[in-house]
Amino acid sequence: MKHALAVVALAVMVALLAAPAVAQTKTVRGVVVSAAGAEFVVKVAGKDMTFKVDKDTEVMARGAGKAQRASEASGAPGVKFTDFVKAGDGAEVTYKEAAGVMTATYIRAGLPPAGGEPPAAEAPQTSVKGAISAITGSSISVKAGDKVEVFAIDPKTLIVGEGMGTLTKKLQSEGKSPTAMDLLKVHDQVVVSFKEEAGTKKASEIRVIQKAMK
Repeated sequence: MKHALAVVALAVMVALLAAPAVAQTKTVRGVVVSAAGAEFVVKVAGKDMTFKVDKDTEVMARGAGKAQRASEASGAPGVKFTDFVKAGDGAEVTYKEAAGVMTATYIRAGLPPAGGEPPAAEAPQTSVKGAISAITGSSISVKAGDKVEVFAIDPKTLIVGEGMGTLTKKLQSEGKSPTAMDLLKVHDQVVVSFKEEAGTKKASEIRVIQKAMK
């Protein structure tokens, strides 16, 4: 019996040692050089970075959501990322790197390049994807898997997503200054890009990828 337990323990240890490390998510911004097939190239601070695209890659661009819904309604297989990721446009890419291959998880396309040149490189950021579980005037809590992450927010935190511009204009027309509590709701599916400073996770961008069901 002791021998059997020892064998099981050894098997578990081997499995843990053999388990692949979770790839860290990073975000960069630059100018699209080319987009074709299942990959695209982005120039970031003078350096070309090649990203792979797969079925799980999500593209956020003006008109992309509407085009996807229309495609699904007509029974078509769906839109292609090359319909919205164009050479010369600015783009922000969130990606994971494994075995030397950078795979895009999210692409925010159609951003204006700065004078035709790549924007200044941003330091790589970590991002978390999950559902909002709580919102206050100074923080947002996101449930990612079995873990709840808390991020500090301030007026500089960028909140983006389909319909956000329209909602912001509506609130401003009513004389209100939009806050995170106006733009976000509990159960919204989001991707939070953040940097950790002095032990505090500070959100630089909150990207809404799916609004909560009403």
